Amino acid sequence: MVSQQPPQGEWQQLKPDAEHALSNLLSEISSHSDPQSLFEAYTYAKEIAARAMQARMLMHLPSENPQFRSLHAKIRQQMHSRYKETVPERLLGAPYGGKTHERLFSLLHESLGQPVPAAMLRIVTGDHVHTERRTRELRELGFDVDWYDAEGINVYELRSLDLDFEMLPTIVRNNVRKTKSLSKDEKLRVLKIAGISEDG
Repeated sequence: MVSQQPPQGEWQQLKPDAEHALSNLLSEISSHSDPQSLFEAYTYAKEIAARAMQARMLMHLPSENPQFRSLHAKIRQQMHSRYKETVPERLLGAPYGGKTHERLFSLLHESLGQPVPAAMLRIVTGDHVHTERRTRELRELGFDVDWYDAEGINVYELRSLDLDFEMLPTIVRNNVRKTKSLSKDEKLRVLKIAGISEDG
């Protein structure tokens, strides 16, 4: 759920609700409530606590990250430098520059060179389904992101601020493939002229 107010205000608003919901859940557990009442208390506490935790964590992340935007701009510049003569301008945009990817980068950047649990990333995005895919997309852009298991916990790590420009052909190929403004033959021709493999 996207809030329209700053994280500080969101946290102040949700904190007492989260405290009440968790207190109520503990009460239901202690009183050996029937399964339905316990389930309702649990689901409400889980939802409110998740929103409160997201706001609390976002309080310590920048609303805008200049480092992310600078690196993202470098990727765009490199794409234009390499392919402006062979690929239509509209297909040279760098994907994954929105708020979700920016927040994920900010959290990883805050712990540069250190593992960050996937669960923490999911709290920041408020998305328990697609967050890890969104994080891996940073790697597709050329960010130095790695993921591995650490004592049974899935973690992600921004190892450095170096960009891998060898990912550029893949980005352009995906842009060409996804466009609906070109026929299949035209797409193949653009990729061939640009010297980009059709496979991959």
